[in-house]
Amino acid sequence: MNTRNAALRVEAVADAKGRKDWLQVPHKVYAGDPAWVAPLHFVENQRITPKHNPFFSFADVQLFVAYRGDEPVGRISAQVNRRYLELYKDATGHFGFYDCIDDDEATAALVAAAASWLKARGMARIEGPFNFSINQECGLLISGFDSPPAIMMTHARPWMGPALEKTGLTKSMDMHAYRFNPAVMPDRLQRLAKMARSSADVSIREIDTSKFREEVQTLIDIFNDAWRDNWGFVSFSDAEIEAMIGEMKLFFRSNYGRFVLYKGKPAGVMVALPNINEIAADFDGKLLPFNWAKLFWSLWRETAQTARVPLMGLRKEFQSSPIAAGMLALLVSEFVGESKDYPLQWIEFSWVLDVNRPMKALSELAAGPPVKTYRIYGKLLD
Repeated sequence: MNTRNAALRVEAVADAKGRKDWLQVPHKVYAGDPAWVAPLHFVENQRITPKHNPFFSFADVQLFVAYRGDEPVGRISAQVNRRYLELYKDATGHFGFYDCIDDDEATAALVAAAASWLKARGMARIEGPFNFSINQECGLLISGFDSPPAIMMTHARPWMGPALEKTGLTKSMDMHAYRFNPAVMPDRLQRLAKMARSSADVSIREIDTSKFREEVQTLIDIFNDAWRDNWGFVSFSDAEIEAMIGEMKLFFRSNYGRFVLYKGKPAGVMVALPNINEIAADFDGKLLPFNWAKLFWSLWRETAQTARVPLMGLRKEFQSSPIAAGMLALLVSEFVGESKDYPLQWIEFSWVLDVNRPMKALSELAAGPPVKTYRIYGKLLD
């Protein structure tokens, strides 16, 4: 059905049909795109369900769907994150989950609906996309459309960024993804790791899954310290940490994470996750009837040939120290050494803030230029 000339409207999601349309929009937007990996419907449905997602305990959220006639052609979320506002006090509301066909009018209507909803709740600025927060998927892909995204990263169509810009949204921040071939370990990275390994004060260990709750708390403590001055940082809430522990415990293995220690105390952390997108690429978002078994079998047998590092950093006190680069290189080197038992085609470091020069330098040393760039947009509300 050709919907191009049909009447356009945007509706707030308020019932089961609206939720179904919301979940189906990406399948229309990315139809025929070989680089798109459909998100698992079960997971996506839980994310927009307040009783299953702790984000709703400290945020107000509204979902919107754009229709041409009866056909859903776009979607967006609007959210007021109270934890963000308590920290920054800048009256900024957020949008997220933006997906739309090549239809500037539909994009404009979606942004207008989100902006109006945020303004009615006292917000003076809109920024995004955040799905739903900076601690989840965020940013709109603006380069690197030809390859599938890694786990917990987004995809987009090339027209989506320009369509947002036509609504007056402009760049707030760029974030990069780097893909490193572990079979080619740069000499300088090896030297930095060797330097750190030779220090009597520096050691490294895997995450101890027998003390998983305690280890995750240590990981979050390092994260909060290392990232607290980063652009847009918001710490994890207790409810989010509890949810993370429950979700990760099902599949997490000790070799997925490492702490680098200074004089026996955790000073930095790196977490690498198997890229389940390569496994789920042909699921079309469905786990039933047998895809769930394929997924768990692959995780159990560790058949993934790619991985993503979503978390790597050092406590503030070490970030400017002479041994900082060596400690980070040691984390990478140890994981690469482990991965030789199950060779990986690439490891993605993402996302890396455009203004984070030390991490960009380390990523470019290991991987070269970024393979993907994502953008956060913002504007003042009229």
